[in-house]
Amino acid sequence: MLELRKLGLLWLFLWTAPIAMAQQNAQQNGQPPTPQFSPGHALPSPTATALRTNGRIVIDGRFDEESWASAPVVSDLIQRDPIEGAPPTERTEIRILYDNLQIYFAVICYDSNPAGIVATELRLDDDMETDDIFEIMLDTFHDHRNGYRFRVNPLGTRQDQFVGNEGESRNNNWDEKWEASTRITEQGWVAEIAIPFKAVRFASGNGSVWGLNFHRTIMRKNEEIFWAGYRRGYTFTKISGSGHLEGLSDIQGFRYRVKPYLSGSTLQSPKTGGSTTTSYRGQFGLEDAKYLLTPELALDLTINPDFAQADVDQAQVNLTRFSPFFPEKREFFQEGSGIFNFGGGFSGNDLVLFHSRRIGLSDDRREIPIIGGLKLSGTQGPLEVGVLNMQTDRYEKSPGPEEAPGQNFSVVRLRSKILARSSVGFMMTRNTGSPRGGSNREFGADSSFSFSRYLGIYTYVAKTSTNGLEDRDWAARGKLTWNSDRYELTAQHLFIGENFSPEMGFVSRSEPGWKGLQRSQANAGFRPRPDWPGIREIAFSASVDYIADQDGVLDTRVGEVGFGTEFDNGDALSFDFSRNFERLLKPLRTTGVPPGDYNWNTASVRFTAYRGRRISGSFEVEHGGYYDGTITTIDFSPYIKPNSKLSLSPGFEWNRISRQNATFTTRELNAEVNYAINQSWLTRTSLILNSQNNSITLNSRLNYIYNPGDDLFLVYSETRNYGATGGLVNRAVIVKLTYSLDR
Repeated sequence: MLELRKLGLLWLFLWTAPIAMAQQNAQQNGQPPTPQFSPGHALPSPTATALRTNGRIVIDGRFDEESWASAPVVSDLIQRDPIEGAPPTERTEIRILYDNLQIYFAVICYDSNPAGIVATELRLDDDMETDDIFEIMLDTFHDHRNGYRFRVNPLGTRQDQFVGNEGESRNNNWDEKWEASTRITEQGWVAEIAIPFKAVRFASGNGSVWGLNFHRTIMRKNEEIFWAGYRRGYTFTKISGSGHLEGLSDIQGFRYRVKPYLSGSTLQSPKTGGSTTTSYRGQFGLEDAKYLLTPELALDLTINPDFAQADVDQAQVNLTRFSPFFPEKREFFQEGSGIFNFGGGFSGNDLVLFHSRRIGLSDDRREIPIIGGLKLSGTQGPLEVGVLNMQTDRYEKSPGPEEAPGQNFSVVRLRSKILARSSVGFMMTRNTGSPRGGSNREFGADSSFSFSRYLGIYTYVAKTSTNGLEDRDWAARGKLTWNSDRYELTAQHLFIGENFSPEMGFVSRSEPGWKGLQRSQANAGFRPRPDWPGIREIAFSASVDYIADQDGVLDTRVGEVGFGTEFDNGDALSFDFSRNFERLLKPLRTTGVPPGDYNWNTASVRFTAYRGRRISGSFEVEHGGYYDGTITTIDFSPYIKPNSKLSLSPGFEWNRISRQNATFTTRELNAEVNYAINQSWLTRTSLILNSQNNSITLNSRLNYIYNPGDDLFLVYSETRNYGATGGLVNRAVIVKLTYSLDR
């Protein structure tokens, strides 16, 4: 404990001193001027000017208002792929106007072959990775870290996204009201876009400078074009590489929003004897009430929330000894979730200090009623703030009839921006319903430092407080990485004590009786771009993963080498070989493998087809050892887009395991069909099959967007078991209506 306290005090001293210095300098120097170079990429930062208009702008894709003729033209976009720094093969022109309420963009995407324009997606908020696109990034606080992303394709399909902390978090469920009208013409395609100022947050005052960037994709040429930050290794979500927008003044933003809902449902479940029981339920609640305390800080309230329209979890065939990880899919928790990410810069789910699925969902993924909650999120100067408090109701334990009490969940997250692209932070959580009695608490501090264009240093230390668990109740991690377009080098180490118990989080390798974790990982990559016909990039990789318990006893070791290539047409092919060691201290519960030490080799080949075609997807075959036997895995994930209204993605995984005198197979199906009647009437149907638990789930959803941000949902869901003990598990029909009022 003494060593941990010393480590915590050292961490606090090292990182609060730069914060204080940065704040003092900011106070002395006042508002910083517009930088001439992008903070993250040492590239000249272009500047665009928005022109105020007093006339009405009609969003019809025609640009026939007089104001458009006076607006300055932005056309100096630069190619990143296939030839970095070269002029684009097709010209793009952008003009910017604004009034008190909205900012407008007129975009002309010239194309020498309009018949070759790829436009296949009509579904609102689809990622449109198969289409020609044009997108805008607005860094409204000009902090070079966070931004609002607006994307449109030639059919006028829109997608918006909030990007946090330079792309470490991306909230696809951030959904605001804005307009876009497009046309395909003889010269290419055009887009006229209107974004209300109340759709975004921004600092108060006149003469504001915003961060700004543009990105265009010409799909048939596999060509990427940027206005700023065009270097390879840069992504559009790296806000620090953006340019600047000047000229905005006297604009009016968002104040409040109230969004109640009304829902009704019919639920069926089996009874003893083969019959079913039917119940009916009606609900009314407040899905979200949002109020801006300051232009930068928002307070959200939810009362009796309902998540009936949330996507169902995909099937996961689990052939390991550890529990699978299921991501959050509920909109209230996804919105603004970036601030609650702890330990930014680390990928995977080795340790998640706060996982919102612990609130309102049981371990077996049953819904637990939520009475209500509050969320405070935003920024105050250099400090990002996130506070969450949720209260759940009592519920019946499975299999019942014992009743569990309600629980209160609290999270406090602070993160301070320091230097140009770095941050330090703190997190604390509290859960009043620990299975060990009393409360479970978690404390953590993390840091993220980005130097030059490619160098990153990431650390965190965390501790839990749980009844009956003392000593070795902490965790720490560090990572050093260099990631450029050509080279990648990473080294990291993770320690988790056996009594570290984040009950509001997730630890991937935790299991009853475990002895903690020490994990060391290193990987290297080399990605040259040779001047070979048809080849855009080749990649060589090597990695080692060494996992032991807290006392250093080896548990898992994996060494892997790989080779891959990306073709000019967008296809990719990769080969991987790995050498594996695994130590089992008790039988593997999923397949019955006995305790012992096991070594085996595995080889795989994967082909990924370019998304710009009507039929794309991936196909992978893997074969090798599996403890005391062998395994063959086939993963087939096609994506079929016959027209702009319909898409199909029937993902299938098949495993055949042979052990001594026993052979068995597993099958996993995650199929999805999307059909857009138009941009207001959308349908999605999922069929999920998992042979491990002999279950099959059908979920079908009709979504009518009668106003931007306001929805009518009709959902049908049914789960059945198949085989000798097959039958109905549950069936539901749900109707839900939302309506929002905002100013």
